[in-house]
Amino acid sequence: MNTVIYYFTGTGNSLAVARDIASRLDAELIGIPAAVKAPQEIQKDACVGIVYPLYAGGLPNVVVRFLKTVSLRNAGYVFFVATEGGKMGAPASQISRLSAAAGHTADACWWIQMPDNYIPLSAPPETAEQKNMYDAARRKVAVIAESVKNREHHLESMSFAGKLFGFAYGPFIKTLPASDRKFTISANCSECGVCAEVCPADNIRIGEHGNNVWLHQCEGCLACLHFCPEEAINIGKKTELRARYRHPSVSIADMKKQKGKSL
Repeated sequence: MNTVIYYFTGTGNSLAVARDIASRLDAELIGIPAAVKAPQEIQKDACVGIVYPLYAGGLPNVVVRFLKTVSLRNAGYVFFVATEGGKMGAPASQISRLSAAAGHTADACWWIQMPDNYIPLSAPPETAEQKNMYDAARRKVAVIAESVKNREHHLESMSFAGKLFGFAYGPFIKTLPASDRKFTISANCSECGVCAEVCPADNIRIGEHGNNVWLHQCEGCLACLHFCPEEAINIGKKTELRARYRHPSVSIADMKKQKGKSL
């Protein structure tokens, strides 16, 4: 069966997982930011995967927009995989509702723990712990791929803590587009433009001497902060003291590709 995997990533975790799944299923990979701009028809009886990071117990805004744009009526099997820094689970109820509205009820959803990248709240895990997470993720991806091949129905739900945290999802997700108002740029800025290149929302316009223009359509993925080679972008004082994180297999070119652009 034809298989296509749509993904959204900020620091590469979801892309790394999507790539691993795609390699096991011989699937095509398409960035969700690109798919939102240019929707494509799903082939008859296709297997469709959607891989994304968990945001406050729910789906990122761009993934929600994608599911409101795409038609899944032709799909034969639809599955979701959430990557997350904790162990909250997958938002099965939100996934099922949005997938059904798009034309095909979700057949399966899983979650995979990956290194936490939301440094306004906490520092990324140490390198050894990151490696353990990558190894565990590959093992779970192997299980997921076999389940998808067999078109198994499997809906992993939220943990109790995840359900409690989920109450913050609505207010949090509504404030994200304007969250860029909290970003600051230090004198370290070299005006290289990497922040604008990796931003999946095309939310940054490069100005002179670090006076970037933020367009208030932020996805909250922090790609700009983590990929900045000078670590010049911050959100408050806490991030100034914390290490940056990006998945070691994901490049600036990869980040541009997810929105349909190339170097």
